Amino acid sequence: MKRLAIVVSVLSAILFTSNSFAQSNNKWKMQLGYNVSAPLGSFKNDYISNTSFRGGVGEISYTVNPKVSVGLASGYQDYYQKYGRAVYHTQGNEVVSAVISNSMRVVPVLLKGTFSPMGNSSSFIKPYLSAGAGINLVDYKQYLGEFPTSDASGVFAAQAGLGVLVPFSKNNAETGFKLGGTYNYAAYKKNGLSNLNSVGLNAGVVFNLK
Repeated sequence: MKRLAIVVSVLSAILFTSNSFAQSNNKWKMQLGYNVSAPLGSFKNDYISNTSFRGGVGEISYTVNPKVSVGLASGYQDYYQKYGRAVYHTQGNEVVSAVISNSMRVVPVLLKGTFSPMGNSSSFIKPYLSAGAGINLVDYKQYLGEFPTSDASGVFAAQAGLGVLVPFSKNNAETGFKLGGTYNYAAYKKNGLSNLNSVGLNAGVVFNLK
């Protein structure tokens, strides 16, 4: 909840700062959506293999021209997996038979750019490419039976995405329904993991800030 509060505070600050500009034009947009994420690499093999259906995305962007926009993106993703009882060796060389539960909350805060090659056309469907970089706020938790281990940290993150925008109307071709996918890289090298990479699928709406 603390990580989500940070995200809300950051987006609120950006929204407040940009509000005076949004009053005079419609170049400021907001995106809100739902996100599904599947772990990859070490994240999947060493910690959680389950796909997460508990996620959301948000973005505030400025339209530089019909094809290019820049902004701040954030959101959250909750991962969880419970494994059956097994024998584990602890750091003190003790042998423990226990049920292990792993959970991870990831909150990205990214500077992001989006390119829409058909942004100045009247096409019903507009494809886009996006790229972003920033940090991931990571909340790691593991329960070995009744014994918890937790860690909170921030690591470098990068994202590449593609998708389509279906405009609500021809009069405002930059707002509408958005469907996309992302590849997410996170340089997390702690707690026996070498990365927190994932792929995501998101759907949401883009609307003007007024």
